[in-house]
Amino acid sequence: MYKLEMKRLLKTRSTRILMAVALLVTLIFWCINVFDAYYYSNDGKSYHGLDAMQMRRIVAESAEGEWTPERLRDVFTQVAEVNANYGAAADGAAADYTLTFMRSLLQVCDVQYVNEITPEMAAQYYTLRKARIEEATTLNYGPAAAEAALKLDENMAEPFYYEFGFGTGSDTASTLPVSLFAVAIVCSIICAPVFASDYSTGADDIQRCTRCGCKRLGKAKLLAAMTLSTALYFVCAAVFVALTLAVYGDDKTSAQLALDALVLIDIDMNGVLVLMLIAGLLSVLAMTAFTLWLSARMRSSVAVLAIALAVAIAPTFLVILLRDSALGDWLRLLLPGGGLGLGTGMIVDIQVGKFLTLGPVAIWTPFAALAVPALEAPAFALLARRAYVRHEGA
Repeated sequence: MYKLEMKRLLKTRSTRILMAVALLVTLIFWCINVFDAYYYSNDGKSYHGLDAMQMRRIVAESAEGEWTPERLRDVFTQVAEVNANYGAAADGAAADYTLTFMRSLLQVCDVQYVNEITPEMAAQYYTLRKARIEEATTLNYGPAAAEAALKLDENMAEPFYYEFGFGTGSDTASTLPVSLFAVAIVCSIICAPVFASDYSTGADDIQRCTRCGCKRLGKAKLLAAMTLSTALYFVCAAVFVALTLAVYGDDKTSAQLALDALVLIDIDMNGVLVLMLIAGLLSVLAMTAFTLWLSARMRSSVAVLAIALAVAIAPTFLVILLRDSALGDWLRLLLPGGGLGLGTGMIVDIQVGKFLTLGPVAIWTPFAALAVPALEAPAFALLARRAYVRHEGA
């Protein structure tokens, strides 16, 4: 039964077209990631595509390695000397020289411009960073969240490490989530008619009269649809990641340098990539199972698809409409597609240091982004099978 259902799905022309579309979208976003890159040097020259990547790699060489407090002090001593001689125009050179530490330092030092950072402030970066974490989480989420944040940060390896790679040299953090979101949409479109189309055509009435029975048939349909979604996700994600790593290489840079000072776990950009892929897979499976549940309950494939797409897009709108709202975060992360979306997802949750609070309990949002779809995928799959079996008496 399972093999027959797999063949049935794969032989459907619309399924093959949608799978090709998902792979094409993945390749398009990879091309954007590589060939749409720009780099502007301090001498006024501009570089595009692979040339921009190569220039970024050259500039990054002087910044690779561990960033100790002593190194930070020395670098900003030189920056202060350049600023004293050339004024504000030197900010561009300083940004090139210190690379990704700029954003993190500006945040923890609570200043707006590079030339406001003194060598002494730079040398205290690691101390100031912890103070910033405590201040920001206490202000936004309360003492329980601050305590949880500092506990997560206890195992942080210092000094931070920097090297050129996909995480600091490309726009993977913005293009990969959109690519995975597109895969989730395609999977929902493919799965919408799995049960509903048979209801509407009456084919389901005939299928239930076979010796296989509705229980075995429902299980086979579910497993085939989930397998197809998983396989499509793995193919698209593998293509994007493999091609990106082939161009930029991997990246052992501490995530705090590439993303934000509020990253709370000891993780490099390679680890962030793995978490993005795991969260994406879990969200795709949760969305697939949710769509199958709708399909098992409704006769109209169009209605199933409309609801599934609305739920998939909802996290993006919640981020826009309920920005900095605890309710928005709760709703977004409880949805099946909460780990994906435009302007949201695992990479954003790791970066911004948000918490879900419930009385004295504070949950870091990346944990919720992994746990919720991991629970929802099997739950919606079981509900879909139950709905399909109970449909017999409808």
